[in-house]
Amino acid sequence: MNKKLIALAMILLLAVGGLFAAEYSGTLPGDVTALLKANIGDFLYHGFVNTAAPTGYASTKTIEDAFATNPTFEYGYKTNISSSYSFEFRMIVGDFVHDDEDVTAFIKIADVVVDGVAVYPITGYYLLLGKTGAETIESVDVEIIPAKAAGIDHLGVAIGASEYVGSSTAVAGAYTSTVTIAVVSLT
Repeated sequence: MNKKLIALAMILLLAVGGLFAAEYSGTLPGDVTALLKANIGDFLYHGFVNTAAPTGYASTKTIEDAFATNPTFEYGYKTNISSSYSFEFRMIVGDFVHDDEDVTAFIKIADVVVDGVAVYPITGYYLLLGKTGAETIESVDVEIIPAKAAGIDHLGVAIGASEYVGSSTAVAGAYTSTVTIAVVSLT
């Protein structure tokens, strides 16, 4: 037989086979449904801006040589919390305290600068940012200026002769200042 005739016979066989297909006369089950649900939860991330951190913010930061160059950092937050909720981001800045617990010595903070402007504390804390509306992301640059001469510190208290960098009576050694930033809900 010829190859063309065989091909034609195969095509006809397939076409005719579909005519004799039986339809199932029983009852088929109903449709099934999958509900795909998801939830985007509220989030509020804050901290020292760090693009390498998973949230974009780090909860700790260490700045070395804080007497050589005024310590600076960028602080911020990101949230999707409704605009009906308000928050304040409050910072407390401690004096530089001598690391040796047996030594009572400290270096005062002269000034705190936020986004290039000297700021003053409100009852002991600095108001860095306030979320009162629909803001979703904000940040500020903060500079902490250690005292470098006698005078008045950032809280309005006198800076003594041994309480500033470069003083001939300042106690030698390592010093640490702690900066704490808290989120306070207003609503």
